[in-house]
Amino acid sequence: MNKLALQLIGASSVAFLLSGCSTFFTDHSDDYQKESTATTPIVMPDGSQPAKDVLVIPNENTIADLEGVTPYETPRAPFIFYPMVGVDVIEKPDAIQFSIPANSSQSKRIVTDFLTALHGAGSPIASQTENQIVSVPFDFDPQGWWGSLWSSITRVYPATPAFSFTFNEVEGKTLLSVQYREEQKGVEAGNWMSPVKSQDAYSVAVRLWGTIGRQLNQTSAYLSNRGSETTFPIWVDHRGIFAIYLGKNSSASEIEAKLNAAGLYLIPDQDNMLAPVPAEEVARIGDVVDFNIPGSEQKLFKVYRRNLDDVSWEKREYPYQISRQKAGDFLVIDVSAMDSPEVTSFHLVQRFLK
Repeated sequence: MNKLALQLIGASSVAFLLSGCSTFFTDHSDDYQKESTATTPIVMPDGSQPAKDVLVIPNENTIADLEGVTPYETPRAPFIFYPMVGVDVIEKPDAIQFSIPANSSQSKRIVTDFLTALHGAGSPIASQTENQIVSVPFDFDPQGWWGSLWSSITRVYPATPAFSFTFNEVEGKTLLSVQYREEQKGVEAGNWMSPVKSQDAYSVAVRLWGTIGRQLNQTSAYLSNRGSETTFPIWVDHRGIFAIYLGKNSSASEIEAKLNAAGLYLIPDQDNMLAPVPAEEVARIGDVVDFNIPGSEQKLFKVYRRNLDDVSWEKREYPYQISRQKAGDFLVIDVSAMDSPEVTSFHLVQRFLK
């Protein structure tokens, strides 16, 4: 018997053993759903005390009976939102500025902790002065084996973003300027730019904004203060997705009024859908649109829209839900279909600050 035949027999044996349990033995994990209660009466002798069932099931009459066999689903806790302190955002041509209501020392500590969590093992800081922190380049899209091999042969390596954080303390507040630039091995680094010019860099800046607001709010750190109120309407969860605090026991009319005040529109004839523009202006697959020559405004002919890849976030519609938690009611807009969910969530919730 040759070596190839032995390998085939070995692989077949392993596959047979792995599938043997499901092939020859019945899965009884869901049998409990088919069980029924025992109804055998207890015969008591004459003169004995009547039997009394001491097992008390709370709300027994309101517990629904199990009908049919259904797959088991692991229960999941709802995402918890944390309050934020208001941090003003100023977009400049070459930077994003955060007006932080804290001194520069506390702001530096928050930024340093944020970079450490973002980077992982090793030091995330390339250089640091009294007023500036420069990070090492972050590789958000690691190369695969073939890509690394190609870069080794061609000596052309992918560009990775590095970040600059400049601190300027003014009247008890800190102006934090966030910039980024692409750095590439063997190539001189370019000028610092605004993070809005890169989706990855913009996502990092938005995540930092949420982290600063959450860290500055002591109610997110101390459980004894969890009941305290906050005037800032934007809250954030541990994934960096934002939600709008609506208060407690909000009615449907109150929720709609807050949406209208923020410039968001409910989509008629659709449940729990909203958009930043009226329904007739929302882009949808199948719409008839103009086909333009790339790089030109000349219109050639009409085509049907096949996808939403070229549609900006302002022209889309989003599912939403009202999450009712102990702290109150929250408007949660589902932006998971977007390429940069944090950035889209950031843009949407900013409308509630105007």
